[in-house]
Amino acid sequence: MAKRTAGKAKGGTVRRQGRRVMPALRRTAKRARVAAQKAQLTVGEVIAAAFDTAGGEMSGVLELVTSPQMTRALGRRIVVVG
Repeated sequence: MAKRTAGKAKGGTVRRQGRRVMPALRRTAKRARVAAQKAQLTVGEVIAAAFDTAGGEMSGVLELVTSPQMTRALGRRIVVVG
């Protein structure tokens, strides 16, 4: 919400807009999204890497792909339906 400060001319008040800090998760996601766009990863490549990391187990892949760390790294949230 805008604050009011005393104006120098005619003794009135001047509206002043304060700067709101962006939430940390959105800030981190924005930086990660820029980095991910430079790398140009596809969803298939991300899932294939998760399968390699998890040793081919579906439960491990689901945990990796939907983890908060992966969300932060990609700058996007992956939702698995099924």
